[in-house]
Amino acid sequence: MAAPEVRENSRIPVGMSELISKDIVDLQDIEKVQFLQTLQADPAKYSAYVQEKSGRILNEVVDTKRAAFVKASGDMARMMDMDHNSLAALYRSNDLVATQDHVISEQSRMFGTAQSNEDMTRRQVEINNWYYESKRETLFVLQLVLLVMLTVVVILACASYGWIPQQAADYLMLFVIVVGGGVWIYRWYYTSYVRDPRYWSRRNFSQDGKLAPPSGEICIGAGGETQPAQSGAAASQ
Repeated sequence: MAAPEVRENSRIPVGMSELISKDIVDLQDIEKVQFLQTLQADPAKYSAYVQEKSGRILNEVVDTKRAAFVKASGDMARMMDMDHNSLAALYRSNDLVATQDHVISEQSRMFGTAQSNEDMTRRQVEINNWYYESKRETLFVLQLVLLVMLTVVVILACASYGWIPQQAADYLMLFVIVVGGGVWIYRWYYTSYVRDPRYWSRRNFSQDGKLAPPSGEICIGAGGETQPAQSGAAASQ
């Protein structure tokens, strides 16, 4: 007959340990039956035990439900706080974006206003310079007229006193009047048709905007004449 199997690190055989566990379970069942019979023999004690057991179970269920409710309410409160904080951060971000857009628009408006004021100031300076030079031109013409008149008066006085012949005086007055009139006509024509209407010190040329821009080709002399330089491919051929 084979020897009973012995578990590792234990002196109790395997079969004997299983028998002991089964005996313990049977003893517990017997105790439960005896305790139930004892309770049933005394209805008052049995009713009190049932009520105590029911109350304990009910309290455990209530505590479990209360703990679950507290946990759920705490989770919901944390979720609501997170949602509130997220909405606050979103509103703050939108406010910052709107503030940044407002600052950018204000800076753009200020830059445009400054640029417009600068252009307007520059143009006003050009207009003032034009009118200043125009007044100087008018003063020059008036001085020219006055100078011609004084010269004519001096020539007439000299002719009346007989210092110069009358015919010479006539020719001299005619020369002075023609020179003065020619200078006045030239200044009027230059200002009206030649001078730039925006810049007083600049003049217009009849060929402005009518000539084609240069082609960029290099002209070299060959036998005294100029001709466009040939490209590398054409020169190699």
